Amino acid sequence: MQLYISHTSPFGRLCLIRACLLGRHDMQLIFTDPWQNPPELAAQNPFGQLPVLITDAGEAIYNSLLICQYLEPQAPTEAGFGAIGYAMALLDNTVNAFKLEKKAGESRGHFLVQRNLEAIARALPLAPAFHAAAREWPQVMLGVCLLTLKLRYPEIFAAHARADTQQAIAAFEQLDFIQKTAPETLAANTPATIGAILQ
Repeated sequence: MQLYISHTSPFGRLCLIRACLLGRHDMQLIFTDPWQNPPELAAQNPFGQLPVLITDAGEAIYNSLLICQYLEPQAPTEAGFGAIGYAMALLDNTVNAFKLEKKAGESRGHFLVQRNLEAIARALPLAPAFHAAAREWPQVMLGVCLLTLKLRYPEIFAAHARADTQQAIAAFEQLDFIQKTAPETLAANTPATIGAILQ
């Protein structure tokens, strides 16, 4: 299997961590910058978006939730579905605001940026309980999405996340698999396989 990701995509990081936790040592990693519209990415995903998983049968799957489900198809509990839904909504709002600001050059006052950030501020106090030591996928996914918000908008995270959430994320970001999949670590090492990350 091959996983097309970038060093900075939080959606790609979710898939990368899922593969790491499942021990998919032989999965090949192909790092690319989707903003450059590389033809090799377009050949796998005509939408030009990451992540993309190429299965052993040559099938392209290009949605992070579907990729994670394909890697381990066991359904979560009802509470797990709730945590996943919250996590993905948080990540979508974070990424939408960040893309508008950093890629499109819009100001923090742009109504779409404001709308996304206001939604995040409203939702953070209502976050599901997060336990840094848990290894159930909904909890890990929630942690990655909360950490992404903390990385991109630390002031919003600090102002609106509950104290228990902030403490759990501080512990979560110290974990080995989180540090090994951090954007700066991936950029410095550019591992060729999942196994290279887990060494």
